[in-house]
Order: sequence, then structure tokens, then C-alpha cells
Amino acid sequence: MSEERQNSEARLFLRFLWAVAAGSLLLMLAVNYFSDRYYVFHPRGDAFLEVLEPNTRVLKAAVLEERCDSFDTVIMGSSRAAVYRTGDLDRAFGSRAFNFGVATGSLPDILDRLEWLDELGCMPRRIVLPLSIDRLRFTARPNDLLRKEYPAIVGEAAYRREFLLSYLGIDAFFSNLRALWEKRVKRPPARFQYNLASGDVEYLWDRNLEFPPCPGEEMRADPVTLDRYADYLARIRDLAVAGGSELVLFWNPIPLAGQLAHVDDARALFDHIGGFTREIYRVPLDDPRLTDGSAFHDKGHFKPELAASVYEDSENRVSPAQLLDELAAARSTCPGLPAVP
Repeated sequence: MSEERQNSEARLFLRFLWAVAAGSLLLMLAVNYFSDRYYVFHPRGDAFLEVLEPNTRVLKAAVLEERCDSFDTVIMGSSRAAVYRTGDLDRAFGSRAFNFGVATGSLPDILDRLEWLDELGCMPRRIVLPLSIDRLRFTARPNDLLRKEYPAIVGEAAYRREFLLSYLGIDAFFSNLRALWEKRVKRPPARFQYNLASGDVEYLWDRNLEFPPCPGEEMRADPVTLDRYADYLARIRDLAVAGGSELVLFWNPIPLAGQLAHVDDARALFDHIGGFTREIYRVPLDDPRLTDGSAFHDKGHFKPELAASVYEDSENRVSPAQLLDELAAARSTCPGLPAVP
């Protein structure tokens, strides 16, 4: 075989490899774009059912960006905050609420979103912020695809490129293949029901749960984490005041044992923020649903009926001092745990 023929065949082989590589890349990009497992390129209609969770940060932010004038109240927080029904809230407060609760939402996330709304001229009249003393997390701008922030909120050109490349990259490709397998082959029942017109999310699962009235041990957060948490709450409060918004605090009705395990953390938190909050809405600790598994979807998520009880009764609005006294009194009935001073 002549050297010229060998060179020609080598060039043809290289062209073939380039064509395969380019075709594979284009196929991956096309699958990622058109499959769109997280709904970042093709937003859904207002109401839909889903087996796998989409990126609600993107979906809900896009709705607020387009329709912020339609709402005077915004619920901020994590997937627990997403349980609060806007219809129930509207009836109780005479509001037009939007639920901006998202998976693993944190106080840094909330501050970023409020600053974004302020820049848009869309600060709501009322900001509802449910607190969970057992989840003092700080996950500003996580890297996983489910929780990537809406680019307009981050407001950095480099992040916009990172956001786009993430959803067109190899991780998204495998995620899209998994979604196709789940939806077309396994066909499990829907686990989420979304209404983007209001931001409401309904969790469509129930587990047989039993909750003890007392925790097995006392839990304490890192003091630095508590300080940071209180600092972010203060910054959120300051932004709300500057924007002419009312900040309303809810005490999430997590299982009673979970609340009693963190009494000292609750006291430390309110020692930090007691100067700017005079009241908080809570479910009374003697409510039997706090130890009833049927009032919860799972260990971390209470049902909407229990969530509505936080604020529907005006007597559930108490001072932080009263809430702390109730927690201490309930904890004193638990054997084996140190008394709360």
C-alpha cells in the first residue's frame, strides 16, 4: 500500500471520528434541549402533574418576573414552605399570595430573591417566612441541576453561561435518560402536583408514620451556624422594612419531638432576633396532630391542613417568649432530657 493511500485513509478515518464526535455532541444537546427534564427551556402550563421534581426555582421565578403585579404576598422558604396553600392564606389575610417555596431553600437564597424583587420594583406588601429550627442550612447556589438558581436572580454573566452549559451537558443527558425511563417504562404514579399560577405544590404521597411525643436526645446546632442564621434573618428584615414590606414569621409545625429536641437552639435564636419580632404564628404544642403521623406526608413535610392551622386561629399568634415558655414546659415532661432554664 502506497504512503499516499495510507495518508488518505488516515484522513478519512479522522474525518469519520470528528463526524461521530460532532454527531454525538449534537445528539446530546438536542436530547437535553427537547427532553428538558427540569423545564428550564420549555416551561409547562400553570397546572401539571409530575413524577420527578422539576427546577421550581426557575419555574416560579419566571412566573414572578412576568406577573409580580398580580401578588401582594410572597411565601419564601424551603419545600416545607411550599406546603402552605395560597388560597388558605388569602382567606386568612385578605391577600393575593404567591408561594415561592423551593426544594432546600435557605436564607441566603431568600435574601437573593428579595433583592431581585426589589430591583424589579416588585417587593410584596407582605413576606411570609416559615422557620424550621431543625434545619438551619446554608446552601446558596447549589450545583445540582434540580436546585440551580434562576439566572436573573444571580445576575452574573459567568453564572448565566454556567447555567446554560449545565443543562446542556453530560449530567443533564443522563438525567433526561432517567426521566424517559421513569415516565415511559416504569410509569409510576405522579408524586407532585403543581399550580404555577399560585406557586402551590401538592405532595402526592403518604407514609405510615409514628411520632413519639419526646425526642431521644437533645440536639444543638453549631453556635456559628445560629449566628449566621440570625444575621440573615436580620438582613431579610432590614430589606423588608426598606422596601415597605411586612415580615410575617411562621413556626413550622414539625413533629413535636423535633421541636423539643431543639429548645435551646430556639431560645438562642430568639435571643438574637427578639429585638425585631414581636410575634410569630404557631400551632399550639398540645395539638395532637403534632404526634400523629397521618398529619404528615413524611418525617420532614406536614400536610396543608396542619400548615393552615398555624395562622387561621388568631390565638395562634404569640410572642417569641410565650412560644419558648411552651417549648420549655413541654420539654419538662420528657424524661431523660435536661430541664430548660
